[in-house]
Amino acid sequence: MAGASERRVPLAGSNRAAPVGATLVGDVDPDGRIPIVVYVKRRTPDKFAPGSAGDLARLAGPITRHQLATERHRSHARAIARVVRLAAERGLTVGRSDPVARTVELQGTARQMAEIFGATLRTYHDGERTFRARVGGLTVPAEIAPWTRAILGFDQRPLRTRTPLVRAEADTGSGSGLWPTDVAALYGIPLDRDVSSICVGVIALGGGYLASDLAMAVAGMDRPPPVVVNVPPAGNDGSFGSNDVADQEIALDLQVLAGLLPKGKIAVYFAENSAAGLTGAIHQAVFDEKHAPQVISVSWGSAEKYWTEPGRDAMQAVLADAARLRVSVLFASGDQLATSGLTDGKVHVWFPASSPYATSCGGTQPVGNGAAAAEAVWNAGAVGTGGGISDAFPVPDYQLHVTLPESQNDGAIRRGVPDVACAASASPGYRIIVNGQAMAMSGTSAATPLWAALVAIAVAARGEQIGLLNAALYSNPGAFRAVVQGNNRVGGRGYDAGPGWNACTGLGVPKGADLLAALTAIPVA
Repeated sequence: MAGASERRVPLAGSNRAAPVGATLVGDVDPDGRIPIVVYVKRRTPDKFAPGSAGDLARLAGPITRHQLATERHRSHARAIARVVRLAAERGLTVGRSDPVARTVELQGTARQMAEIFGATLRTYHDGERTFRARVGGLTVPAEIAPWTRAILGFDQRPLRTRTPLVRAEADTGSGSGLWPTDVAALYGIPLDRDVSSICVGVIALGGGYLASDLAMAVAGMDRPPPVVVNVPPAGNDGSFGSNDVADQEIALDLQVLAGLLPKGKIAVYFAENSAAGLTGAIHQAVFDEKHAPQVISVSWGSAEKYWTEPGRDAMQAVLADAARLRVSVLFASGDQLATSGLTDGKVHVWFPASSPYATSCGGTQPVGNGAAAAEAVWNAGAVGTGGGISDAFPVPDYQLHVTLPESQNDGAIRRGVPDVACAASASPGYRIIVNGQAMAMSGTSAATPLWAALVAIAVAARGEQIGLLNAALYSNPGAFRAVVQGNNRVGGRGYDAGPGWNACTGLGVPKGADLLAALTAIPVA
């Protein structure tokens, strides 16, 4: 294999450090089978920077799923054929090739993967689960290197939704927390709109839910039940999972959406809790012709630092497709304040929330008597809203006219996170049902489905999809109530609230009627 080794090219930006806070168990079985996904690209680099005026104009042109599929077959079929041919020559098993997703599924032993892609694979345990992680960089055979965007699947380290678990104490019906419908009412979000034409996608990583919990929740809110469909990958039937955090997260997402969107459809896309699982699940939702969600709610992510450049690029390609197909994708900004829980002396924002193609949702907490009119940045000391300045993405076109602070890492001004916010604190918290018990949940992963429901109501009123929301949001600052109190600092590092956009709560919290009017009125290009 010396000749093959000489003909390998480093995959730029693919280096991965060992998982932080996890214990090394040992090397993986060299004869164990490893499934991966190769993402291909065109050799010609993109003409525009992500989020620039030219880039957003490029994504705004009308196109259907069928038209995009036809375009992809023409533009990427040869690159996929190259990967398939090389894999067959090297003895790998070739699975599905998907020109639309620009992916090829491959499988081989750990030994083969080390020889072909230079993958160093080890097993770790983080106190909750044992997982496989890739350490170091990847190399790509020269025959396919110019067409390789990313290789995902080697690394199974989990993404985050809430770490540590953020919630009030579970109870048995004492009335703790507000039902999602009560939280929505604080912002003037109407609960009587016809949303029967709506489908919202929810990404569910590593867990499941109980239909009986959902039934209890909608009954508690005195709402008619939504239509819920499970869209699992192979080998997962969407049953209740074994991970408490993931199960509670999925229950929260579903019950917030169900309360605000009676008789609407919710499609739940199940996947492994990893970067590969999240990327694949969002692509599946965006291109799901059967259920065709107009809005997708995502409560998962991790600090930009934990994503390789190729991994971010693969996700960026999926989110750009969502923008082209006018599917609105909203992400939580994280629950570990400005540092994302890292202790490296720097501040960090979450990805995919920091993508210029994402609408990111931060969190607030009530002050004074708890009225929605008086809100501050959600900062409970150990936990609170994520937000700050991206280390990876330039200022997008829609943020050029707001005042962005300098990054506390290097003084540069780049993409600011989050875009919007709403209630996220444990007081009063979102009342949901998990395992038959009521509990008050908190987090930006509660704010995100609330915002997704608000966008879905606007889509129903429009009778047409909106897609990437951010230009419309930033063009209507009067539809928000700015949050001017508080900060998301940890040990003095972080950002402060203030008038206009800020790096804790973005544009602020919605004025329900004004925001719906603005989103309903915007023209479609």
